Parts: sequence; structure tokens; C-alpha cells
Amino acid sequence: IEQALRDSEQRFRGTFEQAAVGIAVLDLDGRWERVNGKLCDILGYSEDELRNHTFQDITHPDDLQTDLQYMELLLCGDISNYSMEKRYLDKDGLATWARLTVSLLYDTENVPSHFIAVIEDISARKAAEAKLRASEERMRLFVEHAPSSIALFDREMRYLAAGDPKGAFRALL
Repeated sequence: IEQALRDSEQRFRGTFEQAAVGIAVLDLDGRWERVNGKLCDILGYSEDELRNHTFQDITHPDDLQTDLQYMELLLCGDISNYSMEKRYLDKDGLATWARLTVSLLYDTENVPSHFIAVIEDISARKAAEAKLRASEERMRLFVEHAPSSIALFDREMRYLAAGDPKGAFRALL
């Protein structure tokens, strides 16, 4: 039994530390109690540095209220977990986009004792989405302000957008 317990603990530690996403255990006040190396890599803090903060300290101010509202719903039992996209402030104060999923851990008397958070870095996806939005805006402005009539087609020769010198613009998608 003791060997099985040791093996189970070793598997848990290996899973926690080798996960491809950040994983953290936080107390009910939001203080980081245990974090894996991937989370430290994502946020740029050491484990000891994170332990000196709460998640509230390093959440982007524009995202904090939503996160706190979800936490309250979780603690009240209205939801069993939540996921959201939010920004953390890394050690340098720069915003790092993450997909956060949170659930509760319970003690032996079924009372909430800790939060468990899984944090995936989605900064690259958010940057690509921003580039796509900027490209689409440039194309819209080009078609809208072209000095002559213009039409854009896809590979199957379906209209995507059309514009004329009078400033009329029509996106067909």
C-alpha cells in the first residue's frame, strides 16, 4: 500500500511538473501555493516570486473584475468550473494572454479548500488575430477609397467586396 501511494505521488508530481500548460494550486484568497515550471515560464516569475503575489496582483486590471465574479460563482456553487481568456501582467509588466480554466478542490468534509488553475499561453494566437484584423481593416480602407471601381473575388470568383470612387463600399461576406 505504501509503495502504491509513493508511485501515485510520483505520477502526480511528474504530471504536474511536465504538463504542457501552466498549473497552479491557489488558496481561497488567490495566493499561489504551488505552481509548475511551465506557469513560471509563461509569466516570467520564479515559483518563490509568484508565492509573494496573489493572482489579483498580476491580473490585468481590465480582466480582474470578470475573474473575481467567476470566482464568486464558483465558491457559491452556482458553477462547477469556469474558463476565460484574460491577460496576466508578467514580471516585466507586459500583458500575456492566457486561457484560464479554474475549478475547486475540496477537503475531506467537502468544503472548498483551494482553487486549481490551468493556464495556457495564447499570446501567439491573440497576436495573429490582431494582425488579421489590421489586415482586414487595411483592405476595407483600400477598397473604400480606391480612385476607381474595384472588386475583390475569392478563388471561385465569388465577390468578397466592391467599392467605387463615390465611396460606396460593400462587403459581401
